Amino acid sequence: MTNKSLPRRKLFSAFFKPNGNNQNKDLLFEKYSRKTSGRKPYQSSNTDNNSAERIGNITSGLTPYSGLWTSVELIHLLKRTRFGYTKAEYDALSGMTMTAAVDTILNISPTVPSPPINYYNNLFADENNLPYGADWTNNAFASNTVGRTSNVYRYEGLKRWSLGLALNQDITIQEKMACFWYHFIPIDFFAIYQSSNIYCSTNSARICYQYMKMFRDNAMGNFKTLIRSMATQPAMMFYLNNQANTKTAPDENFAREIMELFTLGKGSLSLYTQADVVAAAKVLTGWRVQNLNTIATTTAFDVTYHDTSNKQFSSFFNNTIINNNGATELDNFIDMIFSKSQVVSEYICRRLYRYFVYYDIDANIEANVITPLAQTFVANNWNIYPVIRQLLMSQHFYDVANKGVYIKSPFDLVIGSLKHFNINHNVSDPTNYQAQYQVWQYFNDTILANMEQAMGKVPNVSGWSAFYQNPSFHQYWINSNTIQKRFTFLQKIFDGFNLTYNGLTTNIKVDVISYVNQFPNNIIQDPNLLIDECLKYLLPVDLSAAKKISLKQQTLLYQQSTDAYWTSAWNSYVNAPTNTSNINLVTQRLKSLLYTIVQYAEYQLM
Repeated sequence: MTNKSLPRRKLFSAFFKPNGNNQNKDLLFEKYSRKTSGRKPYQSSNTDNNSAERIGNITSGLTPYSGLWTSVELIHLLKRTRFGYTKAEYDALSGMTMTAAVDTILNISPTVPSPPINYYNNLFADENNLPYGADWTNNAFASNTVGRTSNVYRYEGLKRWSLGLALNQDITIQEKMACFWYHFIPIDFFAIYQSSNIYCSTNSARICYQYMKMFRDNAMGNFKTLIRSMATQPAMMFYLNNQANTKTAPDENFAREIMELFTLGKGSLSLYTQADVVAAAKVLTGWRVQNLNTIATTTAFDVTYHDTSNKQFSSFFNNTIINNNGATELDNFIDMIFSKSQVVSEYICRRLYRYFVYYDIDANIEANVITPLAQTFVANNWNIYPVIRQLLMSQHFYDVANKGVYIKSPFDLVIGSLKHFNINHNVSDPTNYQAQYQVWQYFNDTILANMEQAMGKVPNVSGWSAFYQNPSFHQYWINSNTIQKRFTFLQKIFDGFNLTYNGLTTNIKVDVISYVNQFPNNIIQDPNLLIDECLKYLLPVDLSAAKKISLKQQTLLYQQSTDAYWTSAWNSYVNAPTNTSNINLVTQRLKSLLYTIVQYAEYQLM
C-alpha cells in the first residue's frame, strides 16, 4: 500500500481486523480523532484555511493547564515524553502536581552513561588488542587497513548500545530528546564508514559516538550552541561533505542543509537564495578533520583550503557581507542565521510540536502555540528547556484533541511495549557483554529496522519522513509491510520467545500475572474494574460500555454469563498460587484479555 491519505480508522482497518469486528465504526475513536478526513500539506505560516476538516475549532494555547490532573493527563505526559513507562514510574508521579511531574521528567541527570565497549572479542579479536569489555571510544586505529573489521563491530555496537540506553531509560525525557535531535540533525553510521577519507573505514565508530554524545550532553540545552558544535563535528564533516569543501571546488551540501533542514526550514518566511547557499559554502571552506587515526581527533581550520573573498548574502540576510576573517567566519555565519530569529524559532518550534504533540498545524495553532512558543525560545537565548517546559505545562498539550491521535513510532511501540509490560531484556549475567549486545541487536536490526526505524540508520539527511514529510506525516510509519511487522511483534511478546547468545538465554515474554499483580487485589478480582484498569494504561482513549462487555465476555469470562467465573478463578489462584491448574487458567484468561487489547488499532496510538 502507498502512503496515501486515509482517515486514521480506515488506515488501520485496511490492514488489521481484531476479532473480525474492525469494520464496525468506533464512535469513541471518531469522537477523539483530530481529523475526519484527509491530510493537508505542511503549512509554514497561518495561511491554512482548511479548518472544515477538523472536528471543532481547537483554540487552546500556552496558558498553563488548570484542569483536572488525573491519570489521563499524567499518562498522556508519560507517553509523549518517554518511550513507554512502567506502572512503578506512573505511581512515582501520580501523587505530584502537574508542575512537579513535568519538572521531574525534565530533570535530566548529569551522570554520563557507561560508554560502548568491546563486546565482540569472542566473535572477532580486536585488531588493537583491546580487551573484552573495554571502552573503545578513545581507542584509535593508526592504519587505514588494520582495524576495518573491528570498526564495523564498533559502529554496529554503537547502534546496539544506543538502543540499550533507550530500553533502560530513566524517568526523564532524556532518551526522547536524544532521539529528537538525532532525527532532526542526523547522520548515518554506515555512510560515514563508507566516506572517502582513508581513515573512516577504521575509525568512523569513534566519531559517530562523539556525535551521539553531543546530543545527550545537550539534550535540553542551548540550540545555537548545539548548531555550532554540530557544524564542526567530525561525523557531520564527513556525512555532508564539508570535509571536501575547498576554495577551488566548493561543496554546497552542508551549506544548504544547515539552513534548509537544521535552522531556517523551507517555510514561506524562509527566503534564503541559491546565492546564499553559494556564499555559505565559501564561508565554510577550510575546516578539516585532523588526526582521525589518533585519539586527538579534532576539526580545525586550515586557511590553505579557505576562500578568502568577501561573501555577499541576499536581502533576506539584510545584504550582509561576511568579510574574509578566517575561522571566525563560521561564527559570523551562524550569528547571521540566528539573526533571523522569527524564522529559526518558529521552524524549530514546529518541529518540536510535530514530535511531541501532533503533525497538524493550522492557523489557530500557529497563532496560539507556535508563535508564543517561538517568542519564549528567543527570549531565553535559544535554550530549549523553557520551551519544552512551557509546552508540556500548557492547556494545549492536555487538550482532548491531542490525546490518542498520534501514531506510535516503532521506537514508541517496541521500546514502549517492552517497558510497559516489564519484559526483561537484560541478560542474567551483566558481564556477558556479547550476549547483551546481541539481544539489543535483535531488537534494533530485526524488529525495529523491519518497521523502518532503527538506531544509527536514517533514510537520508532529512531523517525519518514521519516527523516532517507532508502530506501524511506519521502515517508514513504504516504500510502493508510495517503494519504486519507491528502486530507480529505484539504476538511474539505474548507468545514468548528465547534469545540465546554466547551461552545465555533471555526469555522475552509478557508475564500477564505479574502485570496485573501491580493492581490492588480488589480490582483484579472484579473483571469490570480490571478491564477499566488495563484500558487506562494501555489505550489512549476509553472504550464504550458495550465494547467493554464484549471484551470481558470474550476474554476473562470465556463466554460465561456471570462475573463470578473470573472472580472465582482469580481467588482460587490467590489461595493456591502454585497450583498448576489455577496458574494455567488465569494465565490463559489474562493473556486473552491483554493480547486482545493490544490488537486494537487504538494501541497503535498515543
